[in-house]
Amino acid sequence: MNDRLMLLAEGLTKSFFQNATEVEVLKGVNLQLAVGEQVAIVGRSGSGKSSLLHLLAGLDSADSGSVKVDGVDLLAADANGRARIRREKMGFVYQQHHLLAEFSAQENVAIPQQLLGVGESSARQAARDMLALVGLEERLNHLPSELSGGERQRVAVARALVNKPQVVLADEPTGSLDRTSAELLMDLLSNLSRAQGTSFVVVTHDVSMLQRFDRVASLEAGILQPLSSLAE
Repeated sequence: MNDRLMLLAEGLTKSFFQNATEVEVLKGVNLQLAVGEQVAIVGRSGSGKSSLLHLLAGLDSADSGSVKVDGVDLLAADANGRARIRREKMGFVYQQHHLLAEFSAQENVAIPQQLLGVGESSARQAARDMLALVGLEERLNHLPSELSGGERQRVAVARALVNKPQVVLADEPTGSLDRTSAELLMDLLSNLSRAQGTSFVVVTHDVSMLQRFDRVASLEAGILQPLSSLAE
């Protein structure tokens, strides 16, 4: 890990309306993420963790504040600009993998490459190589319905990483997995981060995983606060 900032969020605020009542979810959240750094965010259900990840990915608009990805202001860009930044610099891992049911593992992982304009043959080779890295080289042609829960999540990780993004955001990636599969997936994320220099922000409720991260922050009452530093 080096000191160059890969992601910088400053003063993020976000409110929602429930009927006529305004609910402040984020109240000036700040987050810095260095190259290759792994940060976990914890908090109670409904504390706004997923909302924060969506803002960091430019999937939603903040009421105020900024998000810079490798120095580029994500929230100041238009919809096309945000999509381009996500394609080129970011990956996202959902709790429920969101794989396309009619596509094989290899086809699912090749999609981000194709969205970058990579030719079909090269995209399929990149997908094959990434699936091999996550231990699924024998499952290339299997549909999601033919894979276990842990295997589907590994395909989702491969899809998020195939474009070699600088930042990966993961929303409860182990939430639907058993203990063994969850530990394997977190080991995989950590190892790939170290190998590729990828920065990770992972929302998790699993406190047993927190020792794997460089830093842990807690989102409570709309504010992100350092919880501990777990770097050796």
